[in-house]
Amino acid sequence: MLAELELSGLIVVCLLVVCAAALWIAVLVHQRRVVASAGGLPMAVKRDQQRWSNGVGRYAGDELIWYRTLSLSLRPVLRMPRADLAVIDTRAWDPRRDLALRPNLMIAECKFRDGEISLGFPDDGLTGFLSWLEASAPRF
Repeated sequence: MLAELELSGLIVVCLLVVCAAALWIAVLVHQRRVVASAGGLPMAVKRDQQRWSNGVGRYAGDELIWYRTLSLSLRPVLRMPRADLAVIDTRAWDPRRDLALRPNLMIAECKFRDGEISLGFPDDGLTGFLSWLEASAPRF
């Protein structure tokens, strides 16, 4: 009798773990599809002295919208209006500073509102970002 209870308890726990994993995968797949269908690009973000976070960016008019890759939320984590961004410097990936990133990324160091933000793009993504940033209407 006790062995049957232990076995049924183990089965319930395993089913719960499988259901939780399936839910997590479904949310991630859904989020990646939504962002990819809207013209997303792989992008990493580092705010002030925080760690690098990988995600997907998307241009929406005068905003760069960023979604974290590993998140249950379907909402963007960060909205960066073009008017609030200013590029301070661009540089290549540096193994001493950017070990958490893929080696083929280019980094744009930017001033964002009251702080600094670093954005990691693939080569062509950085070119697109700089073009988007410069394409803003003149400010009066």
